[in-house]
Amino acid sequence: MKSNKASMVDDIIDALETAKEAYKLLPPALPNMKPVHFRVLNALYRIRDNTASSRISDINKALGFQLPNTTKFINEMVELNIVEKIAMPSDKRVVLVRTTQAGEEYLHECVTSFRERLQDEFSKISESDCITMIETIHKIHQSIKQATQDQV
Repeated sequence: MKSNKASMVDDIIDALETAKEAYKLLPPALPNMKPVHFRVLNALYRIRDNTASSRISDINKALGFQLPNTTKFINEMVELNIVEKIAMPSDKRVVLVRTTQAGEEYLHECVTSFRERLQDEFSKISESDCITMIETIHKIHQSIKQATQDQV
């Protein structure tokens, strides 16, 4: 018979698998588009200014990635014609990112409409439950990360 702590480990691993399955339910991607590209578009949508563009560093901050990874994903999205990079006129060192027409259509059809549907669904769950879930996932992530580092 498993102890309660062993059972809790199994329950947490099962819940993580369920979360992974939920993540797979994100809107279908465009051909050759990776799930991480959806995350980049979502971040771009959330932070872009009135010019409909954002700095790569701001997108990176919103995602919490390493800057080289964000740049790599954005370059992949440029090749897919989802976003374009433009130099800021006042400072050529600053690179801005904005959606292309195809990216804007995908953003509207998949990202914004999906966010609205999620907002409707999540409104059926108490805000405190949502906050608890978010905080708990981050704590679980840190615990697993620590256990993995302790193993090395």
